[in-house]
Amino acid sequence: MSANRPAGEAPEPPSLDAPASRSEPVGLTADELEVIRRVRDSLRSIRFGTVLIVVQDGKVVQIETAEKIRLR
Repeated sequence: MSANRPAGEAPEPPSLDAPASRSEPVGLTADELEVIRRVRDSLRSIRFGTVLIVVQDGKVVQIETAEKIRLR
């Protein structure tokens, strides 16, 4: 990313492959990291559909994945 951009030009979005995006978030518990991993895996496993996260008392208690299969 260049600091010398022409006036009015939007900054480049951060790269998804940047090393910072691959590190674990700081300050999260092991349970919170597990929830993030499971949500990520659910999102990666479907092409069309929904991922529903159920929360009770401020904690994730259930993750539901419903995949739609589109036939053309």
